[in-house]
Amino acid sequence: MRYLELYAIRVSQPLSDFYLASIKARDLLKLTFSEKLEYMDENGKLKGNQRKIDERRLKEIGKYIDSVEMSFPNSIILAANYSEEGELVDDEKYRWDIDSVEENLYKIIIPSDKKLAAVIDGQHRLMGFGEKYLPDQSKLDVELPCAIFFDLPISYQAFLFATINGNQKRVDKSLALEQFGFNVEDEPQHTWTPEKLAVFFTRRLNFKDSPIKGHIKIAPKISSALEKQVFATQKEWSISTATIVEGILNLITSNAKRDRVEMARENIWGNRTRKMVDSFKNDKSPLRQEYLDKNDEYIFKVIFNFLSAAKNTIWKDYDPKSYIFKTVGVQALFDILKRILQHERLTEEYEFETYLETAMKYDFSSSSVQASGIGRRDIRNAILYSTGLVDEKPLKPEDLKKIKDFER
Repeated sequence: MRYLELYAIRVSQPLSDFYLASIKARDLLKLTFSEKLEYMDENGKLKGNQRKIDERRLKEIGKYIDSVEMSFPNSIILAANYSEEGELVDDEKYRWDIDSVEENLYKIIIPSDKKLAAVIDGQHRLMGFGEKYLPDQSKLDVELPCAIFFDLPISYQAFLFATINGNQKRVDKSLALEQFGFNVEDEPQHTWTPEKLAVFFTRRLNFKDSPIKGHIKIAPKISSALEKQVFATQKEWSISTATIVEGILNLITSNAKRDRVEMARENIWGNRTRKMVDSFKNDKSPLRQEYLDKNDEYIFKVIFNFLSAAKNTIWKDYDPKSYIFKTVGVQALFDILKRILQHERLTEEYEFETYLETAMKYDFSSSSVQASGIGRRDIRNAILYSTGLVDEKPLKPEDLKKIKDFER
């Protein structure tokens, strides 16, 4: 049973699409979270992602809410599908989702009352509805306008927070640097966690000359039905930032959260170093050693060359309906890159085109492809089969039949 369904309109802006909806204060208090910025020790180590709660301000807001003239026309800004631990939520049982109703009218589906939406801006307005500051709890039925971003990477949450609040009160730079990777270029390179390096590479691929320049968008993971609907009108393909970041992460770490937590034990301006995660000997990610050795340009070159090969082969005949340009297709391509790196000795140059050109015989716009994990598996199997990289795990007869169906 779904916890809540909301009607919303989509707003498209350069940073990302977001959705405008109204949500009752009582529901927002259940569904959202924010963590105040605190010092952990005398050396200035930080945790949290919001400014310190101002008790005096909250009391004033509570009195204002209790008045007959109360009005909050400004939106509370939310980042949906993140846990309180800062992890992107992939479980479909809990993820907030979007369905299309009609032109520019959508339905936001919230499956449960778990706290899976971070408050980017408006925490004091929302907390003012708390029982401590608002004795008259009947006001909890007041609706509040919300701007909801889906799957917005944490580094961009910090960017948005800093931009919105920059003219009101300067955001502590240490907060942005320590917690979110915002302006990661300002940090010592040897302190970059795998997540920060992946975000840095993703920005570089999107804004510098690269095979996917301008094709990376901070967009939500949408439902299968909605993804199929956009095929008919989409003129240019795009992929979410989260998809590229996760693809890069799988090359350099088997557990990004573990690495982040371990490296957070030291300050970035102190003893933090990538060697802090060298002790995880069970991490067999193919470019793990290059990450530990800070050979970032080599890692980027490998990724760049692979994407260039994709552009010259499997992406060459552009078809906007092909799933090879969608989330499942790009995820599958990164799976292929990982498999190649696991099988081949690291060399200065990779002949990736020799792997991908064999898959040009497949048509991944086939109706048999699914916009789900199954679709990712099917595309990956087809490419692996064409390259001969599936010898260690023979495919099942039904998988071979699916591959046959993809042939042009």
